[in-house]
Amino acid sequence: MVKNIVNGGSLSNLKSMLKNRKYYSQIKNSGLFDSEFYSETYDDFKGDPLNHYLTKGYKEGKLPSLDFDSDFYLKAYPDVKQAHLNPLLHYIAHGKSEGKIIQQAYSIRRKEEICETNLAFLSNYEFDAEPLVSIIILNRNGLTHLKRLFKDFDSKTNYSNYEIIVVDNASTDDSVSFLKSLDLPITVIENDINVSFSKGNNDAAKIAKGKYLLLLNNDIEPTYGWLNELVGTIYYNDDVVSVGAKLIFPYYFTSNRVSSYKIQHSGDIFAERMYPCCLYAVNKSDSKLDIFDSKLTQNNQSIAVTGAVNLIDKNVYEELSGLDEEYFYGLEDVDFCLKLHKKGYKILFAGNSVLFHHESSTRVKNESYFENDKNNYSIFWNKWGQYLSRCLLLDKINSNKFFTEKNLKITIVDKPNSKNGELISEISKNFNDLNYSVEVIMDMENNYIGNSCDILISFTDSYKLNNLVARGDIVKVIVDNNNLNTDDYDIVVSFDDMRPNNNFIKIDNDFTTEFLEKLEKIIRDGYEF
Repeated sequence: MVKNIVNGGSLSNLKSMLKNRKYYSQIKNSGLFDSEFYSETYDDFKGDPLNHYLTKGYKEGKLPSLDFDSDFYLKAYPDVKQAHLNPLLHYIAHGKSEGKIIQQAYSIRRKEEICETNLAFLSNYEFDAEPLVSIIILNRNGLTHLKRLFKDFDSKTNYSNYEIIVVDNASTDDSVSFLKSLDLPITVIENDINVSFSKGNNDAAKIAKGKYLLLLNNDIEPTYGWLNELVGTIYYNDDVVSVGAKLIFPYYFTSNRVSSYKIQHSGDIFAERMYPCCLYAVNKSDSKLDIFDSKLTQNNQSIAVTGAVNLIDKNVYEELSGLDEEYFYGLEDVDFCLKLHKKGYKILFAGNSVLFHHESSTRVKNESYFENDKNNYSIFWNKWGQYLSRCLLLDKINSNKFFTEKNLKITIVDKPNSKNGELISEISKNFNDLNYSVEVIMDMENNYIGNSCDILISFTDSYKLNNLVARGDIVKVIVDNNNLNTDDYDIVVSFDDMRPNNNFIKIDNDFTTEFLEKLEKIIRDGYEF
């Protein structure tokens, strides 16, 4: 009879259903279940959010709201966990009257802790007269982001002399009306189309009145003192024309939870890959470092910073013609920073200007995204490939750790049963002593070198390099002592004779020292990768 009533369910299921129904209204009215939060955070269900939570959600570890930490409650009261009870229902039905303790979700507690801790590191710069900052924000259907960005914006900023220019790219939500309702110094540029990041910022820069321009993503959530820290850093440091901030991932309730409250950006560095060739910028972030590690609470010079938060001297921005409008939402910020570096300007990472970056919520990586990324990299590589490869290789040779944190990697190739074994062993040891990575391959029939090799040194011409599986910008070197065929190689090394070749290295004594010195000269003199 009972099974018929519950469509084949058990008596315990019926009891659970009746208990849920009994306490449904009490839970709904308790303020501890947030339907909007639940629906926006967990999108893998349909129907009534509270019903889903009571029947399935709690079993899956879903939070009912940010004001009730289920994990804390179950840990504090293990008998509830052992009985597999719904923690919120238990609290409403029994725990509250028994004086059991509840607390807000970890995401709230940790966020407050980060914000409070950072107060101790702020410089709280003072100015005789605050220079005007023009804050430029691009937006398209980003009402949710804008509400988060501008919540308590003025009080968090700790800096009074700013104007806000929002470039709205044909939003169909209520973004524009929301912006116009704010009691802030806002100008809205209303576009009929979705212009690129470069064009949007360049257009705003033309009407900006500030001494400094601040490029700011709409998916940013500031913390107290962020703008004061940025302006003080650029104002009180000579030759600095661009300053980036420390960006932190927000809390992720579902996917990517491991990244929650980790460093998302502390400056940019470069890494290697084979396709699209050959070097690409990545956010400098070490998940092992605490947010307030000493390395991350100081101002450090950087080769580049993300355009998500970038304070720039307006005169220099105009001098360099702003952002390159060939790019469409990708690499324009890195491109601009390389222009600064080539001109001899300095870029700093301000370690105590802290903002949360809700980056994942603005990126949809579909087919068009990857096609656009490919096009941006084609533009970038045609423009910067030679310069960047040269700078990165010199950086690795001298172990500067400015362009990249990776060590120089040298791959030494020979054929099996070679007579060069003792020499190769000595050379490898000497390179290792310089903290270079060395790989020795005695059989390269598959032509595979990989994407991490920077210099290939071959003692044989037995292998054809036409189908070499490696980055397109590696330096191919051949050591010729036996009249080898050197046609496939970029640089020839010899212990014996001199040759009429600009890319020739003669070794008289110590291979390692002479090779590196003469190779560096060749690279600096305009070697083409």
